[in-house]
Amino acid sequence: MRLQIKKKLKVIFLLLLAGLLASSCSALQPKPAALSDEQVGEVVENLLLALDQGDYAAFSRDFSAEMKAAFTQAEFDKIRQMLQEASGSYISKSTAKLSNSEDYAIYRLDCVYKQENVIVTVSFKVAGDKVEGLFFDSPNLRAANQS
Repeated sequence: MRLQIKKKLKVIFLLLLAGLLASSCSALQPKPAALSDEQVGEVVENLLLALDQGDYAAFSRDFSAEMKAAFTQAEFDKIRQMLQEASGSYISKSTAKLSNSEDYAIYRLDCVYKQENVIVTVSFKVAGDKVEGLFFDSPNLRAANQS
């Protein structure tokens, strides 16, 4: 009788452990923007091509109102010049990797430019469809920023 109780307790314990692991794994899944991964890729591709071509209107078309207010034509021109000088022309991008920070879906992409690889980070509000943040990082850009 004691052996049966021990077996039942072990089974219950294992089921509880399995349930706990399953729920914790699903809680760790990042929450995406309202866009599909493919749509996020299209948004990023559009803004990188527009930046490369000097087209501010196309570059900023998917920005939130706050982002448009912060990322003016003058800021666009500065970033474009810095990218062109430090990294060269845009060539291609990888598939976006999703993570979360607070209420934001953060997408990081490895992008190939003529002179180096650049990490491009784009953020959206969770369940949002407008770009809320845009960041570029590479060794050449960091060096140019310190000059």
